[in-house]
Amino acid sequence: MKNDLIEARLRRDTAAAAFLAQAKADYADIEDDVAPLRSQLTANLERAGTLVQQVLSADNDGNPDRKKGVRSQLTALLRRLILAARAEAMSSKDAALRAALGNLGELSNLNESTFREEATRLLGLVPGREQALTKRRFSADHAREAQQLLQDFTAATTAGRLNDTSGSTGRQALERLIKESARLLEEMKVYFDLYKADDPDLWQRFQAATKVVKRGGGGGKEEEDDKG
Repeated sequence: MKNDLIEARLRRDTAAAAFLAQAKADYADIEDDVAPLRSQLTANLERAGTLVQQVLSADNDGNPDRKKGVRSQLTALLRRLILAARAEAMSSKDAALRAALGNLGELSNLNESTFREEATRLLGLVPGREQALTKRRFSADHAREAQQLLQDFTAATTAGRLNDTSGSTGRQALERLIKESARLLEEMKVYFDLYKADDPDLWQRFQAATKVVKRGGGGGKEEEDDKG
């Protein structure tokens, strides 16, 4: 369900709850039937208010951009390290080091988890080779910066995963609440339809309060809403 539809449905539910609370005297003869449905609708709205913040927080999460920027910087430093270590391996005839360096071009193709593991492994080659690597343009400052970027990337990945999971779970719960509220209003409609002939004004007020209105004034049908 898209955000604009979620917001429209919640506006509808809020308007319906307000009408039901204000017009109790006008539908007193069906109060016993409506009261439990009205109470459940109000409870759903309260729960939905908390979930909306959770969903919006996930939707506004800046982790993808943050991870992309950090990964780009870290990749540049890892490439510098590989070039320096490759030169050192050739100079010292260190076949093991050369074999451990992997493929320079593969860094950008790795998924997040594998990239993090590869970055950790490559940076693990630095200790004991600092002087030789500095001579070949990979300094101690480069190593420190790369370690910090790796920590930042790991933190962003973890936060993003938790936020995405939380947001997804929250959205599912919110959609369930919205659909439950729609069902409650459909049940109430059965009772308010009794007024269509005898009190058309009350019936029309109920109809207006329970109509989904999207931004810009457009109305939405329930059948179309459920597809959102």
